[in-house]
Amino acid sequence: MAAAGEVADFSPQRRRKYLKPGRRPLAFFSHRGLNMAALRKPRSAYDRRLHRRRLRTRRKRIIKGKTWTTVRRATRRYFLFRPDEHREVENLFWYCLAVAANKHGIRVHAAVLMSTHIHLVYTDVRGVQPDFKRDFHRTFAQGIKALLGWPEEVFNKYLKGEHEPLTADALIDDIAYLVANPVSAFAVRYAKDWPGAKTLPGDIGRRVVKATRPDGYFDPENPDWPDHAQLRLEMPSQLTAAYGEQAARARIAERVRDYERAAHTEAKAEGIAFRGTRRCQRVPHTARAKSWELFGKVNPRFKAGGNLSAALAAIEEAREFETDYDAALTRWTAGDRRVVFPHGTWWMRVHHGARVAPRPRRRPPPS
Repeated sequence: MAAAGEVADFSPQRRRKYLKPGRRPLAFFSHRGLNMAALRKPRSAYDRRLHRRRLRTRRKRIIKGKTWTTVRRATRRYFLFRPDEHREVENLFWYCLAVAANKHGIRVHAAVLMSTHIHLVYTDVRGVQPDFKRDFHRTFAQGIKALLGWPEEVFNKYLKGEHEPLTADALIDDIAYLVANPVSAFAVRYAKDWPGAKTLPGDIGRRVVKATRPDGYFDPENPDWPDHAQLRLEMPSQLTAAYGEQAARARIAERVRDYERAAHTEAKAEGIAFRGTRRCQRVPHTARAKSWELFGKVNPRFKAGGNLSAALAAIEEAREFETDYDAALTRWTAGDRRVVFPHGTWWMRVHHGARVAPRPRRRPPPS
């Protein structure tokens, strides 16, 4: 029998076995990454609750000043973002990111553009993260289409990863993972050698990225697209308060070296050769990643860096938010337009004009 989340057999007989009435539908995933068991007709009250939970989009708590770590992947793992020798894709990435971040007041801390996905760590100062992601992803996708002549969608519509680093150590690990991602993917031996858009530990709090308006999609007559755009990679305020800028950069650099050493050890043990700068640039954008990956793996909301108290507090807050949101939504659908949704509600506030509670008294930050 296949393990949970493992794709073993797609035959109709195998599917009927997994979807048999009375069997808890938690194990089967199709080749498209969809939980087929979640689509079957619910038969009991428990099944109905589980069914609604699976098919419902995850509710997001949008709060001013929250720091996010996000990942967005190219459709079907195509190498659409691979670095080119003329650095056109890199310039497009920094330009779109700078314009969107400056428009929405986003403080970008680190960013890397891999061949198949984007990594970002940033702070949402104004509480407009969905608007920032919409504008950045849309303009970057349209720019990629114009640059490469790509006729279809650019981003994967289903696999979206984002979480909140709860502690300073978790934030350091997120930034270090981002910096070392080209090494962990066996593209180059060291993070500094990655030929595409990247961030190094010494860039955070110091580097100002400058980009020019790409040709093609962006109208020179439109004031929304300036000739030049700048983006400062800022040090997160959490790290400045916890360690100071210089010590924070040193901690990030040490964690990056740990990731690099781990990748070198794995490559030696498995006989994996690093691709190298030239080969990364010469791979066609129509190629696809072939590495094996597990469908249905966990997509966490938080990262606590080993701090159990911070994780438990975040889980409790999330549960309270879901409970209050469900109660408010029940009253709203019953016709009560005076109901107040919990603080952090985004969709109902922006798109339906619902009332939202003020920010509760801040709890002491976890150590």
